[in-house]
Amino acid sequence: MNIQQHLTTNSLSWKEIELDLFRALQNAFAELFTALLEDIDRQLA
Repeated sequence: MNIQQHLTTNSLSWKEIELDLFRALQNAFAELFTALLEDIDRQLA
């Protein structure tokens, strides 16, 4: 089953897809930014 069929059969709206993607990207950015700040903190210590 391709992604379009999966999305259609599970009847996700574009808004739900957009929100899920936004949340995933927020989490990824938060983890990356945390690691970056911790690295800067170690370098400054």
